[in-house]
Amino acid sequence: KAKLLASTGTTAEALDAARQAASFKPISIAALEQLASLYADAGDTNHLDGTVARMREVAPNAGATSYYGAVSAFLHGRAQEAVRLCERGIGDEPTYAPIYDLLGAAYTKLEQPDKAREAFLKSLSLDAHDSTAYTNLGLLELAAGNQREATRYFAEALWLVPDSATAREGLARAGRTQN
Repeated sequence: KAKLLASTGTTAEALDAARQAASFKPISIAALEQLASLYADAGDTNHLDGTVARMREVAPNAGATSYYGAVSAFLHGRAQEAVRLCERGIGDEPTYAPIYDLLGAAYTKLEQPDKAREAFLKSLSLDAHDSTAYTNLGLLELAAGNQREATRYFAEALWLVPDSATAREGLARAGRTQN
């Protein structure tokens, strides 16, 4: 219910629904994951940190627990810690696709584009419809001066999410530099 409410723009109601779901005993990791997702999307690191602490109590080895711990570290500006937590999460749950996008973002922040590219490609191998990975690969290729590859990745991202402002801007930039 919380994800549906969030998708319709009723964030306060989504948070209330997720908080309520997370209060039932036994505590569900899925409910905590929804709550963490909402806090992460809002950039609310204070509440995200508290939710991650609860996730660590309920399911310390779940991919989602490591993922949202890494999201928190990343939002706090600790990219190296985010990498460490992502790698732990991959060890616990290697098919948890979102963790590879975050790992790629952390490596990008650490100015390690080859490792970032590898992480985004792994994400796509697990979820071929991951527009975030396509967009980030496009940005990496654009930064490396590979306009043709960047164009291909941005076009794929836009096919999946036609209103992606980042992919649209990247495609425009790639087109300007090809001319």
